Amino acid sequence: MATKSLMGISAAILSLGLASAYGQPPAASSTKHPPARAMPTDSRNFDGVWNLAEGGKFGPGAVKDGVKYIVYPYTPEYQAIYEQRLANAAAGNPYQTAGTTCLPSGAIRLLTGGGPPLEIFHTAQKIAILKENGGWSRVYLNRGHLPAEDLYPMFYGDSVGHWEGNTLVVDTISLGGANNIDGTAPHSDAAHLVQRISRPSPDTLRVEATLEDSKALQHPVTTVAILKRLQDSDFTESYCTNERNVRDNSGKQSVKFNK
Repeated sequence: MATKSLMGISAAILSLGLASAYGQPPAASSTKHPPARAMPTDSRNFDGVWNLAEGGKFGPGAVKDGVKYIVYPYTPEYQAIYEQRLANAAAGNPYQTAGTTCLPSGAIRLLTGGGPPLEIFHTAQKIAILKENGGWSRVYLNRGHLPAEDLYPMFYGDSVGHWEGNTLVVDTISLGGANNIDGTAPHSDAAHLVQRISRPSPDTLRVEATLEDSKALQHPVTTVAILKRLQDSDFTESYCTNERNVRDNSGKQSVKFNK
């Protein structure tokens, strides 16, 4: 009886080997394997390349003399500055932003202003946000704001962050280096930006940004921006060579030629 069993096993092995040798697949196994499970997304990790998909405006849109603009609750002083910039734009001389002279656009536009994509990196002590066309912001997780004597007018300000559940709350001050909210609308050196950043799905960032400015705005303004993750994307090299553009205090631009 044992001999017959061994002969049967040997015949089965020989049959399997011959079938494989002549290109015939062996009989399918009846064992069922469970489907691979996707790894859960860490809601506190924003690493990746992102681009604005929708939102990001701090107020309702309007059109005057063919110029599109956003309505802000300005104080009289800053409303006059804004109206002058809009009038100049209608006359064919739009306000020239920091980017026209190779300066950073600033923190207010970094996550909500659109344009080229941005990339976010995490470390234990800080989060770095880089824009493809230059400019970057650091969010410190291990300290409070710098003392007043160490602050100075910055484009991206002094940013500190803390977690509230899975939402990163970023508080930014000392934004006097830049002078516009959206490319045209002014702000003062008293601008204070608070951003609440969350990741509701693997490919989505939600940014709720609130801007207050005691000198320029009668009350704070808030926007919500939705960013989408760009799969398998890398930054291209980008640098600014627009140093010939000269801008005066009123925002009027001219071009300087060296002889």
